[in-house]
Amino acid sequence: MRKQQRLESARNWIRSGATVTVKAYAKRYGVDAYTAYAELAAIGLPLPPSAEKWAQRPPSAPRRKAKQFADDIDADWWIMLDGRRYFVAGYTSGGVPYGVFEDEMMAEPSAWS
Repeated sequence: MRKQQRLESARNWIRSGATVTVKAYAKRYGVDAYTAYAELAAIGLPLPPSAEKWAQRPPSAPRRKAKQFADDIDADWWIMLDGRRYFVAGYTSGGVPYGVFEDEMMAEPSAWS
């Protein structure tokens, strides 16, 4: 429902004699309490002093910054196995890691055969 439609519906709701509060308005129209307060004030509904807490929206919280990666980006993929660094390429269905040792990766391609 758009704002103008919501305000007109709220005026009719108030005229019907219903008890209209900020929380009831927010629930009925699916808006937050700050918007509900602003719209009820715009309609001219006298609000109790307890509703003043919804008068001013708190400042937005800054977003968390993305984790900065260290120089060794793939540190989580490496484990120590028998005193040697082992690159974990994946895990078997039983949870056993498989991959290759670092010194085998650094070997000359002719040594692979």
